Amino acid sequence: MNFDLDEDQQLTRDMIGRFLGPVDIAARHAMRKAEDGYSRARWQEVADLGLLALAAPQTMGGIGGTMVDLALVAEALGKGVAIDPWLENGVLPIRLAAAAGDGALVCELASGAQLAAVAFAEPGRRYEIEAVATKAENAHLTGAKTFVLGAPLADTLLVTAADNKLAKVAKGAAGVVRQDYPVIDGSNGATIDLHRAPAELFELPEAKFQRVIGDARLLAAAEMLGLAQTMFDDTLAYVGERQQFGAAIGSFQALQHRLVECYAALEQARSMVLRTAMLDPTTDDANWPRIAAGAKAFVGEAATKIGLEAVQMHGGMGQTDELAIGHALKRVMLLDKLFGDQDHCLRSFARAA
Repeated sequence: MNFDLDEDQQLTRDMIGRFLGPVDIAARHAMRKAEDGYSRARWQEVADLGLLALAAPQTMGGIGGTMVDLALVAEALGKGVAIDPWLENGVLPIRLAAAAGDGALVCELASGAQLAAVAFAEPGRRYEIEAVATKAENAHLTGAKTFVLGAPLADTLLVTAADNKLAKVAKGAAGVVRQDYPVIDGSNGATIDLHRAPAELFELPEAKFQRVIGDARLLAAAEMLGLAQTMFDDTLAYVGERQQFGAAIGSFQALQHRLVECYAALEQARSMVLRTAMLDPTTDDANWPRIAAGAKAFVGEAATKIGLEAVQMHGGMGQTDELAIGHALKRVMLLDKLFGDQDHCLRSFARAA
């Protein structure tokens, strides 16, 4: 079987590499200190490159990329330690809006004209993603949501509610109380309380919602793969330069063995992402979210191992914000917990076996 990228996929990956460029730590710090921790102008650049439209179906004005196409984008963004919230504030709301049949919103999100945040997690429910306590009645929402990534940036909130509802809530709507807080990767999240907030309601069938979560889990795994690749590459370069006892520490056999283990974990993770992305979710809708959960757990374990080894081999400075691996590991820590940690995802995967 030929696993080489086709011409369009190679061009897309190269384009993302040029857009991101080398990891610029000073620029990252400056952007994180800006209002809401991100630049809307940069988000428009992401949209202009077609990276948002790739997640939208062709029937709603998008490009309609395959899961392999999207996974390659996620991996490239991870490899560049991108500051852009492409997954949580791009792909996820676009896929949810498409699943609910809101074509107008899909077009606006894909073009970068609007930016949305998805509120799905509820307090006290750990990694369960189904809405229970948030209620929609007479076009009004009541309830609470937590860990709403990118909420300070959002023009629109997409809120999951009980009885398979998806609610669209405008920024600044009455009855919405938002409390922002920083997240481990440097971005911002929020806790949102809803007190009969006016909303536009859509039906979101459970199967379609689970399909979107499955897609997001796989793309989180793909991004972790790219992050792990960068942490491994940076560490391999560092141990070849760092001198101790008159020799490069990369010449020490103990470190060589550990790096070989990291390389093996990296390649196994790559195979897992590719294998899962090449599946056709429509042939097994019920099990797709669970299969993707298994892939995410596998890649999360590998990326975490590589990240911890990278930090240990760099010494104390590996934990600082002065090196790319510190930023990459923190992003891995967030993605590893998003839509379920390793234990939760493995339990979900076991139900598909």
